Amino acid sequence: MIDESLINKLQSFGLNQYEAKAYVALLGIGRSNAYNVSKKSGIPRARIYDILESLMIRGIVMFEETSDGTKNYNALPANVFLDQARETWIDNYNHVEKELKAIEAQEKKEEIYVSTVKGEKNILAFCRNLICDAKQKVIISIWNSMYLELLGDLQACVHRGCNVRGITFGVQNPLSTLDKHKVNKVHNSFDKKKWFILSVDSKKLLYGHSSEYNSNAFYTDDPTHIYLLEDYIFHDVLVNRVIEKENKDQEDNQMISEILSEMKGTF
Repeated sequence: MIDESLINKLQSFGLNQYEAKAYVALLGIGRSNAYNVSKKSGIPRARIYDILESLMIRGIVMFEETSDGTKNYNALPANVFLDQARETWIDNYNHVEKELKAIEAQEKKEEIYVSTVKGEKNILAFCRNLICDAKQKVIISIWNSMYLELLGDLQACVHRGCNVRGITFGVQNPLSTLDKHKVNKVHNSFDKKKWFILSVDSKKLLYGHSSEYNSNAFYTDDPTHIYLLEDYIFHDVLVNRVIEKENKDQEDNQMISEILSEMKGTF
């Protein structure tokens, strides 16, 4: 009787159930005809020739026909079969190992999300946590009331060696590394809501209406959001410095100021 456990294990070598049974039976009885293989293995006679043909194609069974027309089959020796199986397994393993490690090493496409932070206290707490976690730099655009709330955290950040850059609105004496925005009618208009942008290490971003509105702010680690809003701050700083330049022609100053007011008033 054929060991079913052996048959099951042989199937992991790429043989189906009937192929495994035929090979084991033929290996046990030696050179023989299809009838005896069918009888020994329990494979239906209607299937045995197809099974033996499949094993012949794969080189696991050898076919012999005598001068009198007798057809016999012989199993590939066990050590040869096992050597081939080992080589095939190693080749497959090496290929799979290479492909899987290449897939694992690929840059992961992470899901982009934006989460909402609601309320003044939560917004300020979130800002403080972000500033506290900063390792290299903080880029900020902020109005006076919120700036005063976060001043201590920003000072501690500078003391840790972080680079704090950006622009302030309505702040009389900002940190020396922060620009003071030039006063204009657009920013001081009564119906103009104040906003803030806080970027930490170019990896984390919080932005929205200034915390005193008790409204919503939005957090994301999406690189595109971060790039665009940092660039917005850099643009503000650049234009502000051009306007403030002492030796700049007054007429040019007026033109740039009007263009800036017009653009920000439109958007």
